[in-house]
Amino acid sequence: MKLSTSILIVSLNKQIGKMLSLQLANSLNMHFADCKELIEYDLFDSGAILQKCGIEYLTKRERSVVRDISTYENSIIFVEYDIYKSNLELLNQIHPSIYLRCPKRKLEKTEAINQIAFEERDLYLKNSCDLTVDISSASKLALAKIIKEIKQKL
Repeated sequence: MKLSTSILIVSLNKQIGKMLSLQLANSLNMHFADCKELIEYDLFDSGAILQKCGIEYLTKRERSVVRDISTYENSIIFVEYDIYKSNLELLNQIHPSIYLRCPKRKLEKTEAINQIAFEERDLYLKNSCDLTVDISSASKLALAKIIKEIKQKL
């Protein structure tokens, strides 16, 4: 595995994953980027674009943003499962990729699809990411564990 200058973080729990990604970026003195926020910023109103231009155009615009993100340097990049899976060939350029694995019970009610498909998605991320770190909250202990795992395994 060739290491890039950025780190990709994936989690099925958006809140915990994003918070820990931001904390990791701050502690490592790196930039932070939330892939979904950058896509939404670029699209401005994805619902209107979908209605007026169709799914193909929307997907093309999303891929363009992800392509740009995959070239970021000195960054911690947080990405949600759906974006990760549909853009894996682009995001595979960022190493290490780290799956922050939360227990199923820690998923938010707003993450219903992740709860329903937890076992399948969990297995997919374990197999496709370079490193899996088991966490249960966005605490300083979880952050320390992530940093320790990165240093030991990579």
